[in-house]
Amino acid sequence: MNNYVQYTCNNAVATITLDDPERLNCFSVGMVSELHAALDHVQKDAARHVIFSGAGQSFSSGFDLSDLDDESDADLLLRIVRIEQLLQRVRHLSCSTLVLAHGACIGAAAELIMTCRTRIATPTARFVMPGMRFGLVLGTRRLRDTLGEANAYDLIDRTSAVNAHEGLAAGFLTQVAEREEWEQAVSDNHAMLNQYTPEGYAMRVASLTPDTRDSDMAALVNSITTGSIKQRLQDYVKGIAEARG
Repeated sequence: MNNYVQYTCNNAVATITLDDPERLNCFSVGMVSELHAALDHVQKDAARHVIFSGAGQSFSSGFDLSDLDDESDADLLLRIVRIEQLLQRVRHLSCSTLVLAHGACIGAAAELIMTCRTRIATPTARFVMPGMRFGLVLGTRRLRDTLGEANAYDLIDRTSAVNAHEGLAAGFLTQVAEREEWEQAVSDNHAMLNQYTPEGYAMRVASLTPDTRDSDMAALVNSITTGSIKQRLQDYVKGIAEARG
């Protein structure tokens, strides 16, 4: 687990770093596989806190589209389902989850941020959630449950990126902080949460986090298999290219 993701665990604090900066930490097959492996380690290490971050200039550019023309609808179905499984695992971890985001946070990367309970970003971070534009229901209910219906509609309907302060106002973020302030923000968060025993925190999660995993997965698969997801993605990528001239 050292090609795309770096994992460490010290004093029950697990750190997971997306580490493919040359490709803006995109959610390639390898990246997603290693993130799943990192979560396996979190459970084996009995971590009380998990911190996500990204190396390089951005947290993550989201779903890897570099080999789109060579993939089939079935390939894409499997890849997207694996991402949803990852997001569900993070959302329902019985330990605390915190993300430190910067730069571009696009698509599946924004969804990963949304699954964490503490979401800190730099003032210059920006967020794009384009899935519904090509008919993909990924994380939409989680967004609604966390932000409320009106804010969820607003963020999904945006044709431009959401900046950090807009994200904070909508509830997408819990804090905006410069990178040099991150260490203190993390320390303060962990100090507050350490009032709970591991068992108490797990009960907190189970009581407050809606468990819609089965219905979310069913809705996602239905959105993928209604027509060609490959064609929809190709049309989306073409549209972006044409808009850029």
